[in-house]
Amino acid sequence: MIRGRSAAQLGVTASIASSTVFAVVFVLSAHLDATANELFGWRTFFTVAMLVGFLTMAKRWTGIKVLLRRILDRPAIGLALLVTAAMLGTQQWLFTWAPGQGRGLQVALGYFIMPIMLALIGRIVFKERLGPWRISAVAVAAIAVTYQTVQVGGLSWETLVVALGYPIYFTVRRFAGIGGSAGLSAEMMLTLPVAILLLLLDDPTMRTLQHPDSAFSMIGFGILASIGLLLYIGASQLLPMSVFGLLSYLEPILLAVAAALVLSEPLPANELPTYITIGLALVLLAVESLVRQRPPRNQPLVG
Repeated sequence: MIRGRSAAQLGVTASIASSTVFAVVFVLSAHLDATANELFGWRTFFTVAMLVGFLTMAKRWTGIKVLLRRILDRPAIGLALLVTAAMLGTQQWLFTWAPGQGRGLQVALGYFIMPIMLALIGRIVFKERLGPWRISAVAVAAIAVTYQTVQVGGLSWETLVVALGYPIYFTVRRFAGIGGSAGLSAEMMLTLPVAILLLLLDDPTMRTLQHPDSAFSMIGFGILASIGLLLYIGASQLLPMSVFGLLSYLEPILLAVAAALVLSEPLPANELPTYITIGLALVLLAVESLVRQRPPRNQPLVG
């Protein structure tokens, strides 16, 4: 078992690696000669395969069994699981569709806004206390959204799907008691039939299987995306939640940089203040996370 500082160091490495891998997957989605349905299908297939391997090697099938027993006792949990699986699948499909359509920056903005929405839902729905830093972050984000609405006419649908969809997804999960690697694995397994159906209905997929180079590209893409997810799961289990949340702010930054610099998506001058202001809000959230994990002044530091 990994303990103490070694676990924290490994968790930080896994979190940074996960964000980097997802940024690479984001870029590859635009450069591979494949449809969004095809990319989503292969990604889901290999993710489920690797999750099954992970659950087997780590002997984590007990969590799946417990979840199944809970569903038998309370069918509403099963319905909630279907809803969260559909929501997660939608997010993953959008993640592969947007870069190829020149909408990567819009999706990245959604990931920037998402932590702010999570803070709001935490306060409104779960009655969590907001400290001064988090209140300031929400206020700054509200200014950014107001500016975007006035100057540009509102947030794009891609931004809204991410910024609102993920918080709703996490809220449903929390109410239903669906969590951990078992819950995520169950959601991905429920998404798999839809992914396979999209692959079978997508004519380019049939051509891909007939060309070794294309087939290897899709296999590599699917494996890379699944590695990113496993790294994410590992980081979430090794790190304190405050540190894990702080490091999660790296992903939207990498996505925005990838969309603007690697994919060469244009950023209109009148939208730049929105990204800067949302970035400032994330800095405030990061400061709050650092303040929360700082030991009290009289508490000795353990080296």
